[in-house]
Amino acid sequence: MKKSKLLLFACCTALAVSSAPVYGARIPKPSVSSDKPAASVFKNTATQALDLIDLAQEERVERIGEMCRLDYAQSGVLASVTAAQCILESGYLTSELASEANNCFGMKSLLSNNDWEDSTWDGVSTYRKQTREEYSGQVVTIEADFRQYDSMEDSLADHSAYLLGARSGLSLRYEGLKDEKDPRTAIQIIKDGGYATDSSYVEKVCAIIERHDLTRFDDIDGVEVEKGTSEKETEKTKKRALAPDSDAMLSYRDGYYRVRRSWTDLDDQLGAFSMLENAKSVCKPGYNVYDPKGNVVYSLP
Repeated sequence: MKKSKLLLFACCTALAVSSAPVYGARIPKPSVSSDKPAASVFKNTATQALDLIDLAQEERVERIGEMCRLDYAQSGVLASVTAAQCILESGYLTSELASEANNCFGMKSLLSNNDWEDSTWDGVSTYRKQTREEYSGQVVTIEADFRQYDSMEDSLADHSAYLLGARSGLSLRYEGLKDEKDPRTAIQIIKDGGYATDSSYVEKVCAIIERHDLTRFDDIDGVEVEKGTSEKETEKTKKRALAPDSDAMLSYRDGYYRVRRSWTDLDDQLGAFSMLENAKSVCKPGYNVYDPKGNVVYSLP
């Protein structure tokens, strides 16, 4: 009788283990015995952030790190830095933007009126949500359109393309970032370029790198870099071609009120707001509030 009970218990245990759910199964877990860095396993994937939420935090870190390793091989932006920024800004992929729009960095549809080459965003897909932002010491709630991506890989790639291509006037906003090998120096370049207003941003990103030993993902020896234009990229190019041109998007499409010294002074903009009262609240002497068509609707002497 005891033997029968033991046999029944063993069978039930085996059945339970074999039927356990496997989360994030679309992305094979890298083998530690591979001769090449694990990132090479992740080629040609389209990872959905929502699929990774149920994984343990450290497993999410591993998946993020491996994707950032591939991005580093493509872009020259350190994997450790990109991974730490992703973790900080998406809350380990638990943010609404990450889970609903694969947007891991809070990238808006318009970023300081910048455009850049090699963007992986299709130019039209957006996710609208409320966000709290600080302007001139005042915290206001605004509605904004954020970029919606097909995958986490697209979000990572667009973030790196922005950091390498965004300009302030005629100069690169983050000059010197490409191929910088020291994480702290890279983060300082990003901070000094105006990426974050948080005075402790560099320390926060560095702390995450240290906590999870993210510099191990900066080893890209043996990582294969994809070349050529995929069918997916061709489709994105078509979408961009059909989208309104950038001037039209800035002037008519988004419906925001902008606070600037003049309509053409893009670099001195204090903010863009869906509500006129919010725009007025941050306006200061010498600035004007412009409606979506570029007309002055409020000003301070």
